[in-house]
Amino acid sequence: MKPKIKPRNPFVALAKFRKAGAHEKPAKALRRKEKQTLAKTAKQSPESWHNCIPGGCSYAMASVG
Repeated sequence: MKPKIKPRNPFVALAKFRKAGAHEKPAKALRRKEKQTLAKTAKQSPESWHNCIPGGCSYAMASVG
């Protein structure tokens, strides 16, 4: 006599073929992208933001009238 085989769960097949996933990027990925964009913008600017001393920047002096 064969042993009784447990019947398969019908919901597993449905879940497997649905291919559901995340709907948006995680917060970590969004933060990383923002940081990369900021670094790229700062690198492309004519005056480096990292070397700018408050009160010593040319654009800060031009606004004082």
